[in-house]
Amino acid sequence: MSYALALSLKATQENSNLCVCVDEETKKLITNKHKKVFDAIVDIPWNDDAKGDKWKIHNKWKYPHMTPYDETIILDSDMIFTESVDYWWNYLAKKDVWCCTNVKTFRNENVTSDYYRKKFTQLNLPNVYSNFTYFNKSELTFEFFRMVELIMVHWNVYFDKFLAGVGQNWMSADVAYALAIQLLDIEAETCDYDIKDVPTFVHMKSMVQNVPESMIDSNWTKSITSELGDDLQVKIGNFTQTLPVHYVEKNWMDSNKIKPLEDAVL
Repeated sequence: MSYALALSLKATQENSNLCVCVDEETKKLITNKHKKVFDAIVDIPWNDDAKGDKWKIHNKWKYPHMTPYDETIILDSDMIFTESVDYWWNYLAKKDVWCCTNVKTFRNENVTSDYYRKKFTQLNLPNVYSNFTYFNKSELTFEFFRMVELIMVHWNVYFDKFLAGVGQNWMSADVAYALAIQLLDIEAETCDYDIKDVPTFVHMKSMVQNVPESMIDSNWTKSITSELGDDLQVKIGNFTQTLPVHYVEKNWMDSNKIKPLEDAVL
């Protein structure tokens, strides 16, 4: 998936210096075609904190220590870009850390449902989506990620003290980032709820698509048609996607979709 994301970025963005962070097992799978699209391939430092876990989130406090760049945007690997968002960098550079706080349905509607975010609502946590986060190498950045580290490493302690009683009880990067922002009292410095379209992305979790629950499977790909064409345009339910797409379902990306991306880049 990271390879497909990288191809889509190379095909659509002018500012596309790409870094991927890998563990030892993933490193063994790297081939020449991967090296052609990633400008930097970096070892995850201080061991792989997510080793053996289904959700590879436990290393998400290490970003400022891994990136070779002065300014960085964190992306989850199960995303794809179809059009340039290069101009976003000018907006994002106004903050040392900028967390996405608004996402879209496949019909470009603002997501308002908290179906997957009851804990955010009930505890008034900052509504951040960690899979699109900008940061530069500043004092605030390292302070923020240091707090994320403490929360992730000592999850049970922080959960019992600040998060118990409602919603999910497992660790997610979104909750860890949100709690770090709340504890440091830096919501104004890291979030902007007035700007709905920068940064943002189409978030393809089924129950936030403004579709009746009886009409959509928990795996959206079973209920909504989609395609990636030779022109690299993504259509979901006949809606052309112009924003980055977080497709969520890992099996959505396959060799048939990777082929036109490779043809455009390699």
